[in-house]
Amino acid sequence: MQRTSLINPFSLITATSPMLDKRTGRVARSTPVCANCSSDDILCHATIQWSNESQEWQLTSTFGQPAHCNNCNRSHDIAWLTLN
Repeated sequence: MQRTSLINPFSLITATSPMLDKRTGRVARSTPVCANCSSDDILCHATIQWSNESQEWQLTSTFGQPAHCNNCNRSHDIAWLTLN
């Protein structure tokens, strides 16, 4: 199942997306936070669907909405912080 028009705020490639660790060649561990207040208390309403082909849940819709920050009580963009 491929949906090219699907908006997934947790996988958007931006300047603040997780960076590659040059020592290990892997993506550094990271966490999404509110771009406004840096809180990690964020949520995104979405619909998922089971894929018999890949045997995993796949995102089917985020209703075109950005993530919601419970700290700001508003919708904001997501920033990615690298975890130590």
